[in-house]
Amino acid sequence: MSGSDVPVDGPDCGVARSPVLRLAGGVVPLVIADRPVLFVEATQRLNALNGSAGMLVALLADGIGLAELRRELAAQCGLAPAEVDALVVEWSAQRVMAADPGLDTGLTGDLEEPSAPLLSMRAGERNIPIRFPPGSLGRELAAAYRHLEEIEGPATIGGVCVQAMGEGPDDLVGVFDDQAGILSARHAAAPALRAAIVDLVLAQPDCVALHAACLVPAREGSPEEFGSGAILLIGAPGAGKSTLAAMVAASGGGLRLAGDDIVLFDPRRGLVMGVPLPLTIKSGSWDRLAPALPGLAALPPVLRADGQWLRYAPLPSCAAPAWRKVAAIVDLRRTDGNRLDGLPAQAMPQSPIDCLGRLLEEGFVHGGHCTPTQIRGLARMVDNAETCTLHYAEAEQALSWIEALLA
Repeated sequence: MSGSDVPVDGPDCGVARSPVLRLAGGVVPLVIADRPVLFVEATQRLNALNGSAGMLVALLADGIGLAELRRELAAQCGLAPAEVDALVVEWSAQRVMAADPGLDTGLTGDLEEPSAPLLSMRAGERNIPIRFPPGSLGRELAAAYRHLEEIEGPATIGGVCVQAMGEGPDDLVGVFDDQAGILSARHAAAPALRAAIVDLVLAQPDCVALHAACLVPAREGSPEEFGSGAILLIGAPGAGKSTLAAMVAASGGGLRLAGDDIVLFDPRRGLVMGVPLPLTIKSGSWDRLAPALPGLAALPPVLRADGQWLRYAPLPSCAAPAWRKVAAIVDLRRTDGNRLDGLPAQAMPQSPIDCLGRLLEEGFVHGGHCTPTQIRGLARMVDNAETCTLHYAEAEQALSWIEALLA
């Protein structure tokens, strides 16, 4: 019996049309010295399996629905449904297990009536449709993406779909693209959705993904004007890119936010495009950003896998997606407030070589390395931009400096 054949009654009714679970691509089951072993191509590691894990691998080899998997592991290993679900979530997160999307994801164009809003995110040369599930889960997840355009009409092929495996707080959630997906705990659905979208964004081999926030003028002028280009905010984790970018965009000072985390660079044209993912606001910035983002407190807090509490929020004053030249790159350096002793933010010139090195430290290229075309394009882009480091203690200080830069 496959996952889509489960009767729609009884304790497993919530997974009646669940996807089929299988081993992920690049995962190879082996038997060495009569012991089951799993080789994972992505990590290049061998993992020895215990009894329940070995049984799980055997069941996944031919594909199996979630409800049937629960029954089999209960009968063979004595595992409770919650224990099976925890194992499924763990293996999904490790990309050992994949889930083939169910028939009703809406990603293949066969969904007659959309069950929830369908939004579209432009990222480079891709338009990524995002379909949310009906009910409270869909409303909760979609709230952070309300800055995106809503698609009208029939289902759109491709993109990302979220599918609830049940209505209870302990039921799993599936996050799928048009090829496969993962299952996550309901409370982790928001990070799983974001990760699935990011995977599609990064799967553009011609582009370089820069870790930066992207601010653009609200009224763009001619290409010759300094103010017509994008301002990239870069810096190490914790430098305050998201907080500062949100405050700048919400201040009404003439800049819009094109993205706070990922910026795509096209080396052929020397242009960038911010990716309009929701803001990632860590708990330490909630109070500071509350005046700039009035609905922030109403958004659900999320505990990320790294132990960080955060909220995902829609982009304030979101810029229309477009390729733009880069006018300035600002390397943020957050400093202990006592060291600046009330002084304004201090900007120092940064050499283009140092700036390029900073971009490469946290950049991402499909395939793992920059091609000659990509590195030459990055070098030209940095060489033609204003580059500096900005030392500041409080976001308000940096905000004043950026507004002065724009003026």
